[in-house]
Amino acid sequence: MTDAAENLAYLCPPALLLRARAMGRVPVAVAGANAAHVLESVNWAREFGLIEPILVGDKDWILRHVATHDASLADVRIVAAADEEDAARLAVSLVHGGEAKLLMKGHLHTDVLMRAVLQPEVGLRTGQRLSHVFAMIWPGAPGYLLITDAALNVAPNPATMLHIMRHAVRVAKVLDIAEPRIAMLSATEERSPAMASSVAAGAFADEFQAEAAELGCAITGPLALDVAISKHAAKIKGLQNDKVAGAANICADYFEFAGRPG
Repeated sequence: MTDAAENLAYLCPPALLLRARAMGRVPVAVAGANAAHVLESVNWAREFGLIEPILVGDKDWILRHVATHDASLADVRIVAAADEEDAARLAVSLVHGGEAKLLMKGHLHTDVLMRAVLQPEVGLRTGQRLSHVFAMIWPGAPGYLLITDAALNVAPNPATMLHIMRHAVRVAKVLDIAEPRIAMLSATEERSPAMASSVAAGAFADEFQAEAAELGCAITGPLALDVAISKHAAKIKGLQNDKVAGAANICADYFEFAGRPG
């Protein structure tokens, strides 16, 4: 890797940050706040006017770090936690009880946090299926590319995929994507019984067509990732006239191996 590549920063689009700041500071429970990179992010978000954090984790470590590195966080509330399971439970309880409005994953394992989130009585269940959406953008990109679900749901069945898709479309609308174009991903554009994801992607695309039209969307599947987002690849495959191929802004991950929490 080149030095230039190593020094590239992770960037959030300025328009999105300004839009969030206009909504006012939001109280955020930070589960597993005892890590330098977590507190750096928290400090930046607080200084920018996005959040008012509640730090949950190893209190002694947090206090030592704040005293030597992040004095601007000295007045922030800290909730002591014995370990990462305790941090997850306490952070979720702060949101459940209304003291925080958002939950932030800090230095702890995703599966630990999700177990706390999914607790029936004291978790954050809403009655809808939880799903994850990556919102990606890069210099020169025509807009956001949303990828779902590559973090929570493994090989979703049609009912689960319906929840995932509706959630992704809602996220797209929030991000002002006027015409969501959904690509149901597989490794091929042909439905092959030997590749279950291609059959499932194609079947879901067929079933979701009517609802997609009502929502102002277009959907095609199965599509390989390159054909979904590259006009050149779509043209090579003879799909240059497809509404989605080469111009997808939502990619639904139907690979059998996708989505394992890490």
